[in-house]
Formats: sequence, C-alpha cells, structure tokens
Amino acid sequence: MTREQILQILRATPNVGKVAHEEFADYVVALTQRRRGEDGWQNTEHPYMTVDGKLAMANQDHARQDKRLDFGAPIVLVDNEEQLTLMVSVTSECYGARHGIATSRRLGGTAAEREFPWEVAETSATGRALSMFGYGLFPGSGLASAEDMLRVGNNDTQRGSGERRSGQPSTRPSLNETHATYARAHPPLSPIQRAKLIELWRNLRGGGELDATEGLEKLFVANFKHGLADATYEEGARLTGQLLGEIRQRAPQNG
Repeated sequence: MTREQILQILRATPNVGKVAHEEFADYVVALTQRRRGEDGWQNTEHPYMTVDGKLAMANQDHARQDKRLDFGAPIVLVDNEEQLTLMVSVTSECYGARHGIATSRRLGGTAAEREFPWEVAETSATGRALSMFGYGLFPGSGLASAEDMLRVGNNDTQRGSGERRSGQPSTRPSLNETHATYARAHPPLSPIQRAKLIELWRNLRGGGELDATEGLEKLFVANFKHGLADATYEEGARLTGQLLGEIRQRAPQNG
C-alpha cells in the first residue's frame, strides 16, 4: 500500500468535528492481515492510526471548537499474574462520554506488555475510547490502533519461533497474522512523544530542554544503540513507560 493509496482512504473517511483525517497522515501505518476466506488464505492491507495520532486529532478538534476533552483515571478490571485489564473513560464537551478497555498479557505478551503492563493497557484503552468518537476509525480497520495490531504481529512471530525451537512447526497460519508492508511499518518517534519524554525527563531530573534532550539521547543509545534521530514510535513508548514508572516510584517518597 503506497502513501497515495493511504491518503485516498483518509480523504474518503468522514471528518470528525473540525478535523480531517488527512491532516494526520503521518500518524498512519499500513499493515497486512492474513485471513482465511472462501478461496483460502488471503492478505489484505488496512491503514491504522497510532494512539498519539488519535490523541492529536482529538485535541486539535476540541481546540478548534474551544471545547473541553477530559480523560478519567484508568479503572482496573482485572489484575493478576496473567493479565492487567484497564478501562479508560474520555468525556468530550462536544460528543459526550466514551470508554475503552484493553489488556496487557503478563504471560505470553510482548516485552512491552510484560515490562510495562500498565502503560501498554492504558495507552491501548485510551486509543479505543478515542476511536469510539470516530478518530482514526477507517473502513475495515475496526477500533484497534497501530500499536494493537503490531502487538498481535509480534506475538504471532514469537509463537512461531517458539514452535520451531521446540521441533513442532505449525502448518496453520494465525487467524490474525499481521506484518508491516509500508515504509512506516516502524513509525518514527512522534513530536508529541518527544515533547512528553522531555517533560518527563525534566520532572525527574530537572534542567532545561537542552539538558533533557542530551539526557534522552544517551538513554536511547544505552537502550537501543542509536539516538533520538533514529528512534521509533515503539521505542519512545517503552521509554515513556520507563520514566512514568520512575515517577510513580518516587511519588510516595515525595508525599
């Protein structure tokens, strides 16, 4: 799927309030899903918007209408050794209230789910709530965000690798096998993520924006062997979760 094909889909997707999906094309990832149909297994491509793209749309829409957009504190629905399930409510002065529910799998999930279950579940639940308003809701793509679909793909890959190592290869493809097919399969660190990381770094360690940028550069190199210029959206999400975790650990001491 080319960028122009994605733009055609975005142009055909209804606007939400005062924003058009085409304005937020840089937050869209094209992914391939492998599904079984009447004629056997087939690959179909669909565009998905990242959660920060949906958030950027929602914030811009409400800013243009001079209306409030409020996010409720996550509510824990399930919290055990196997999973963490959260519900996030979003209230719009324009459109009313919606909620989203998402799960991090502590067993069998991705590395991000296992290491930062709260951040992954909260982000996914927020994205689903925003989708209920119509932000990033493309025909055929459902409520899932790009992060949700990439997690499914990563889990399929991990299961496949595990089966091969155990000597029991699977001949049956996953019902929802996904992999990236577009150049933005691993989207870069977004401006919103960068700003959030700088804010979190300054909250933790003080200093100005330049100090935070230099500190984050070293943090990315230490964790991913490259700097901010080559950082991906997923890497940014992982380090955001790491810094948020540090802030939560310090909160009782500061109280």
